[in-house]
Amino acid sequence: MKHLILFLLLGTAVSAYAQKADQPVNVPAAVTKSFQQQYPKATGVKWKMKDSQYKAEFEKHDIWYDATGKVVKQKEDIKDADLPGTIKLAVQQQFAGYKIHDADKHTEGTTVTYKLELKKETEKRDVTFSPDGKVLKNELDKDKKEGKKKKQ
Repeated sequence: MKHLILFLLLGTAVSAYAQKADQPVNVPAAVTKSFQQQYPKATGVKWKMKDSQYKAEFEKHDIWYDATGKVVKQKEDIKDADLPGTIKLAVQQQFAGYKIHDADKHTEGTTVTYKLELKKETEKRDVTFSPDGKVLKNELDKDKKEGKKKKQ
C-alpha cells in the first residue's frame, strides 16, 4: 500500500512539472516583430522564457531577446569548416589527438566566442575560444568521465 501511495504522489509531481514546462510563452509584440524582421523565413520556432529574456529556438539557432525586442545574445551551430583558421590551428596545436564533435558560435553584444566539444577516445572537453584562437575556458566534461568510471 505504501508503494502505491508513493507511486501516485510521484506520478502527480511529474505530471504537474510537465504541464508547467509545456505552458506557452506570451511573447511581446516587440520581440516577435524584431525576430520576424531578422529571420522572416524561420520555421519551427519554439519560444522559451528565462530570467526575463525570450529565447527563440529554430533550425541551428538560439537567440535571446529582452522585452523590447533587442537581441541580447545568440548561439549558432556551425560546421567545422566554418571555424576561423586560428581556432582550427589552436585545436591542432593545443589539443592533439582530439576531434571536433560539435561547434557553436556565440555572440553577445560585440563579443564573439566559439565553443567546441572536443573528443579523444573516452575523454570529452568543452573548450571556448576567442576568434584569435586563445583558449578562454577548458573544461573536462565530468558526465562523460563519470559515465566511464561507472562502466569499469
